Amino acid sequence: MDELLDLTNHHATPAPAIEQRPERYIAYFENTFGEQLVFVHADGDADATLYLGDLDWEPRRVSEANGLPNVGDLILNREERTFLCACWIATAWRREPRRESH
Repeated sequence: MDELLDLTNHHATPAPAIEQRPERYIAYFENTFGEQLVFVHADGDADATLYLGDLDWEPRRVSEANGLPNVGDLILNREERTFLCACWIATAWRREPRRESH
């Protein structure tokens, strides 16, 4: 299979190895300062994970709070918050429980 993206880590800390799988949504964003963010969500999970290069790629849990994504005390600028909200909307159907086909 051909690769769609091949990204370079702009940060000093080694980037996490994030495996692409059919049941996983992965989104990438780079802000105006070159800081990189990766959003990862697995089908059926209530929460997602956000990785931020400027925070040493430490995984941060993304959960729902009144229909919006919540990352606890993590401070995101407007661009980053917009990216996170777009990812949260795009993965809404993936947070639903898996249905067995008959």
